[in-house]
Amino acid sequence: MEWPLRVDSEPLVEPRTLGRDQLLKLAQEHFQHRFPSAQRALISAVSNKSKIADDIEWSKDTAFALHQAVEQAYSSVLLTLKNYGPPSHNLRFLRGLAEELDRRLVEAWPNDQQRFVSWFNTINEAYVKARYSKHYQISEEALSFLVERMQVLHALVKTVCEDHLARLGDETQDKL
Repeated sequence: MEWPLRVDSEPLVEPRTLGRDQLLKLAQEHFQHRFPSAQRALISAVSNKSKIADDIEWSKDTAFALHQAVEQAYSSVLLTLKNYGPPSHNLRFLRGLAEELDRRLVEAWPNDQQRFVSWFNTINEAYVKARYSKHYQISEEALSFLVERMQVLHALVKTVCEDHLARLGDETQDKL
């Protein structure tokens, strides 16, 4: 078998450099698609969190929704700024890539206390464990902290992406 597996004999298209107007259009499309998805996940998390008093199992749904809100937020940054979205659900990995692109994002997650780091790691595990493990647990205190930090992260992501789009727009106008 030939690797990579090919379905036809046509050669692959050579990568090409995109023009400023194409980069702007692509970045706008990514931001307009991905960021609202992050916001919807956060809205779901807040809604789910309000139901925990009635049934503790809602904490798992809240944790999973928070995971999605974080993942989509960082994907918004990566796709908007670099047109790159790695196939990963690992929040530490996505966070590291996004924070390398814009250090303002570091402000979202304080690491001055071990429990804050631990709570972020608990959300990182939620992609699988909150859905499939009967032993997954997360406290209401942790969820409250994480919802608060998600609101900060979303504000930072919005600023970072909008600043980038404005710069691309200015550069596109300068070329005209």
